Amino acid sequence: EEFGLDHDATTIDQENRLVEIHRPDGRPDAIQQIEHGLATILGGYRSLGRIYRGIICSDLRQYVMLGDAAAMTDRIPGTGDDRWVFTENNPRRELQVAAGLAAAARVLKDHNPELAREALETALVMWESNSRAPGNTVDKVDALSELILATGDPELVATLVSLQESISRSISRCGWAVGHVIHMIDDASFRTTVAGAVKEYQARLQKEQATDSPYGVPYKPNIWGAGWTIQEFGVEQYFFHKGWPELTSTDFFENALHFILGVHPGSNNASFVSGVGSESIRVAYGVNRADWSFIPGGVVSGTALIRPDLPELKTWPYLWQQTEYVMGGGATNYMFLILAVDSLYR
Repeated sequence: EEFGLDHDATTIDQENRLVEIHRPDGRPDAIQQIEHGLATILGGYRSLGRIYRGIICSDLRQYVMLGDAAAMTDRIPGTGDDRWVFTENNPRRELQVAAGLAAAARVLKDHNPELAREALETALVMWESNSRAPGNTVDKVDALSELILATGDPELVATLVSLQESISRSISRCGWAVGHVIHMIDDASFRTTVAGAVKEYQARLQKEQATDSPYGVPYKPNIWGAGWTIQEFGVEQYFFHKGWPELTSTDFFENALHFILGVHPGSNNASFVSGVGSESIRVAYGVNRADWSFIPGGVVSGTALIRPDLPELKTWPYLWQQTEYVMGGGATNYMFLILAVDSLYR
């Protein structure tokens, strides 16, 4: 939606459960990946009436398996190796899912209208069910922003405007979501108040970054690598700049990408994206970790900080806190930053 991504290099046939890479099928791969995600999210909702938290194997022996994932189960129900589904009553989680479903509905409306309709209807039901739960301002703002973009509903706009003071107090956490939709809000008081909060937040960021690190981004190291956190920060800064270009710059999200690609602490300055850059992570905690190998395009959290001040990024496949691959937040935010920076210089 944001960058007109229409890349097609894969055949995906959900009905016959067939995937062939390097074989275009005439449909954008990103659209098909969204459809694949909705198959399990909406499928779970149809079956359970709620969103599940996760699906996972039931014992440690399966969990630490190093072989072919297809051999983890015999595909026969009731033999002890079945996956378990975990559910919860969690308003915050449902608001997050409502935001995702609303965004998915927008991009699918011309490609799969029926699925888009179901996604949006489910998102609205989740919003209505959880919008009155106390607190959760950040997740409410995220859900409202995506639903406003999907529906243009003036009642949703009015609800967002009513959160003006809470948004100002939490601007560092939810301002980016407002930046996504500020062009649709005419309320002068809201626009002035939120813009003032954004200005103060950006000034504070500039001051903190100057003493945090030489990398052009706020750097708060932890026991695991900071890469994913910095990527998330970069994506959020893109939307701050989109909403308030006069109050922000592109430096933060550009520097976030630089950090991921090698401008980070430690003697090992490999790119955190396997296969991208002259040096990159070639031994990672993925499904092929027992092979001391990597998956091209996999994104790790990267260099950790051993207290008090030793940066560490080992070439070793079993340190999940340094070289684990994840899709959500890892690969997705990296791809977004690549497209964001690419769009600046086209």
